[in-house]
Amino acid sequence: MRLSPALCDRNDVPSEWFECTIEVASEHGDAVANFLIDNGAPGLQSNEQAGSIEIIAYFPKEPPIEALQRYCASINCALRNKTGSIHVRRVPHEDWAENWKLHFQPQAVGRRLYVCPPWDCVAPAGRLAIVIDPGMAFGTGQHATTRGCLLLLEGAMEDRSMKRALDVGTGSGVLAIALAKLELPEVWAIDTDPNACTIAMANAVCNGVEAHVHIRSSLDEVPGAFDLVTANLFANLLEDMAARFVALLRPDGVLICSGFLNADELRVRSTYEARGLRLARRHEEQSWVTLALQRSVS
Repeated sequence: MRLSPALCDRNDVPSEWFECTIEVASEHGDAVANFLIDNGAPGLQSNEQAGSIEIIAYFPKEPPIEALQRYCASINCALRNKTGSIHVRRVPHEDWAENWKLHFQPQAVGRRLYVCPPWDCVAPAGRLAIVIDPGMAFGTGQHATTRGCLLLLEGAMEDRSMKRALDVGTGSGVLAIALAKLELPEVWAIDTDPNACTIAMANAVCNGVEAHVHIRSSLDEVPGAFDLVTANLFANLLEDMAARFVALLRPDGVLICSGFLNADELRVRSTYEARGLRLARRHEEQSWVTLALQRSVS
């Protein structure tokens, strides 16, 4: 889910929301979700099923149904629910807030990490609490790509000593905060969305790692090279940014990338292998793939 109960304290929060539900094939899930956010939904949740994904988006005013229908047609995205339509209903603000909490449950990830919301943030013994109030930014630990990145970055830090890391498209800041909690001394986090930068900084402060996490709005504001770069982005963007990401890695550095389905894995992997990176680790969950790619020393 991508919306924060912290908004409940703001005077401009609507008294009711429009809940828009659409079910599409899994391969179109990210595209449709981004369309909804780009067209006025400050938050959404998703429920993955076999071969399909149900997306529930919340709007403070009437959602752009006709525009959504045209967009789905333009990408050959057929509606998958029984009626073949988009369902919209009005939801009181109080019901929405409680529903939001139900969909953000604590997640134990890997050997040491525990991603949790502020209202349920006591980590089990031996785990590090990563407290995330996501606001309008992506990254609660609920999605397979976030979990994949957390798993592989934990493994990468166990394999070698690292001093500097970069998280591109930080969203809620969950990956950057996890890196700092795992005692990486210098972490840079980038997001072009100013709301995400604000939320990521608030989450860093909540976790007590603001001295180690430096949040910026552009790669141009980031100095030097890195032992580790994380990028949970779409396949096309990972391809477009390949040369830049490889250049940001130190020799023997690791790029952890996710945000794409297994159908796109070969082209993403080939793009980076052509630039001298080799596969170090791989994780797949619900057809979503996460790769750890290591740069050669020479």
